[in-house]
Amino acid sequence: MIKNIVFDIGDVLVKFMPEASVRYIGVDETEVNDVLAATVGSRWWAELDRGVMDEEEVIGKMIEESPKYKDVIRKFFDDGKELLVEAFDYSEKWIDDMKSRGYRVYLLSNYPRSYFLLHSETRMKFVKNVDGKVVSAFVKSVKPEPEIYKILLDTYNLNPNECVFIDDREDNVEGAVKAGMHGIVFKNFEDANQKLESLLAD
Repeated sequence: MIKNIVFDIGDVLVKFMPEASVRYIGVDETEVNDVLAATVGSRWWAELDRGVMDEEEVIGKMIEESPKYKDVIRKFFDDGKELLVEAFDYSEKWIDDMKSRGYRVYLLSNYPRSYFLLHSETRMKFVKNVDGKVVSAFVKSVKPEPEIYKILLDTYNLNPNECVFIDDREDNVEGAVKAGMHGIVFKNFEDANQKLESLLAD
C-alpha cells in the first residue's frame, strides 16, 4: 500500500525557465544560446546541485571557460536567479489533494542551495506544505546516486515499498526503483496523475 508520495521539483512541480531568466537580464537575442551554454548548460552547473563547491567558485569556473560573458554570468546569478522557475498551476493543489487524502508528501530534488532557499520563499509556496524534503545541495549527493534515496528513506523512516517517486528523468526513477520504491516517469500532469491514481487504487 502506498502511503508516501515523493515528488521531484524541476519540470514536475515547476517549469525550468533559463531562457526567460537570461532574457530578463537583457542578453541580446543573438547571444541567448551562448549564455545558456555558459551557465545552466555548463558542466559546472551540476556542481551547484551537488553542493560541494560554493557558488562563487562555480561562477569563477564558468567565467574561466567563457570569459567573454564574465559580466553576464555574474548578472545571471545576481539578477536572474528568481525567474529561473515558475510553479505549474496544478502543483500546490496536487500536493494539497494528496495530503487531504491522508498521504504523506515529500520532495527529492537536485537543486542548488541558494536557488532553493530563494525559490521556496518566492516561487514554490508548496514547499511549506510538504512533510519533508531532501535537496541535493544540502546533503552533498545527487540523483540518481543510491545515497540520496537512502538519505530520504532513513531521514523520515520510510518503508520504500510504501513510497512512489515521480520524476521527469527516467534514470532518476530507475534509481528510486533500485532503492525499493515505486516509480513514475513524469511526462505531463495528466499522464502522471492517472498513473499515480492507478497505483494508489491497487
